Amino acid sequence: MVELPCEITDPLGLHVQLAVLLASEAARWRSRVTLEHAGRTVDAKQTLELMMLGVRTGQHVVVRVEGPDEATAGVAIEKLLKTF
Repeated sequence: MVELPCEITDPLGLHVQLAVLLASEAARWRSRVTLEHAGRTVDAKQTLELMMLGVRTGQHVVVRVEGPDEATAGVAIEKLLKTF
């Protein structure tokens, strides 16, 4: 399992554009990709689930990647998270 901690720095928090970017990237991989925030874990391939978390600026999230292509997927998702 690859664990990617991230602090949301975008002034709008985890808004719809970022959620779509993350869901699109997660959907490219066979591995299971989840996002955890405040004790709740959602499927990162589902934009609506990401939005329902209500992650604000400065809050901490953890993305977990588990599956057959987790190493490669983890690298790609980590690059994306640096823009958040």
